[in-house]
Amino acid sequence: MYAENKAQFKHNDNHVVVVIGSGAGGGTLANELAQKGIDVVVLEAGAMHTQGDFSTEEWNACKQLSRLDKRTTSG
Repeated sequence: MYAENKAQFKHNDNHVVVVIGSGAGGGTLANELAQKGIDVVVLEAGAMHTQGDFSTEEWNACKQLSRLDKRTTSG
C-alpha cells in the first residue's frame, strides 16, 4: 500500500461509503461519489497497479485485470 492512500476513518463514521470491488461498477460508483465530495473506501482483492503496469495487448490486459479463478468461471 502506498503511504498517500492511507486515509483513516472511524468505524462509526456514517459519512463514509465502502465500495466492495473496483471493477467497472465499483470503480465508477466510487469515482462518482468522490467527485461529489463523499469520502469513499474501496476494498479490492486485486493488486495495486500504476499506469506503467498496464498492457495495451488485449489478452495480456485481460489476464492482468481479470480474476482468472476457476471458481468464478466454471461454477
